[in-house]
Amino acid sequence: MPEAEARWIVVSGAGGALGSEIARHFAAKGRHVLALDRNTDRLTQSSAGANLLVRQIDLASRDDLRRTLADTIPQTDRISLLVNAVGQIWNEPVLSLRGGRFASHETDSLRRVINANLVVPFIVATEVAARMARHGGAIVNFSSIASSGNPGQAAYSAAKAGIEGMTRAMAAELGPLRIRVNAIAPGFIDVATTRDAVPSKQLGNYADRTPLVRLGTPDDVIGAIEFLESNAFVTGEILRIDGGLRL
Repeated sequence: MPEAEARWIVVSGAGGALGSEIARHFAAKGRHVLALDRNTDRLTQSSAGANLLVRQIDLASRDDLRRTLADTIPQTDRISLLVNAVGQIWNEPVLSLRGGRFASHETDSLRRVINANLVVPFIVATEVAARMARHGGAIVNFSSIASSGNPGQAAYSAAKAGIEGMTRAMAAELGPLRIRVNAIAPGFIDVATTRDAVPSKQLGNYADRTPLVRLGTPDDVIGAIEFLESNAFVTGEILRIDGGLRL
């Protein structure tokens, strides 16, 4: 495989509403894409094309991830970009009224949210970085505007704040290896998972409060990823894609 073709993009969370759009976009542009997720129905049910390889995998298993990377991408090939889109939106109040008494946020759900949105992205980023160490590359993690604290999303907000700290620490540590690490922090993006998590009336209110007076689109997110991949002097940044909602 010629050097110009031996560059791969890895997309974690590629089975999600947004992750699948990202994986298909880069494959359609002729990039070699390895799409990873536990549930890959959104990709296997589409005509993804020869450039898109889909692997069903539990990304929480470091051994499975390491094995999948080794079996799929030859050591002589370069991983030039990781789009680390794995995660799960979660809504749960710190206190809720149940049967006339206040009940606190469940510890089990807290652990699940931290694992899905912080631990698993950490595993993916570190394993892919080990493959990038010879030639350099770019990692784009996924934070959220919730990182600054959204009511009703304390666990999710904590996980996304952790992603931002992780991103900056990784950028400082991996920079000498020519690995750039940034994150995007989307606002409300108009995809199925957002509409499942947020009532339509509330989404309309968010759109009205946004200076650009709309929800974001997958193309808005993809454009940010392409910028962070192409600009070789940007690292350790958190790029907010929220239409000005947090101004």
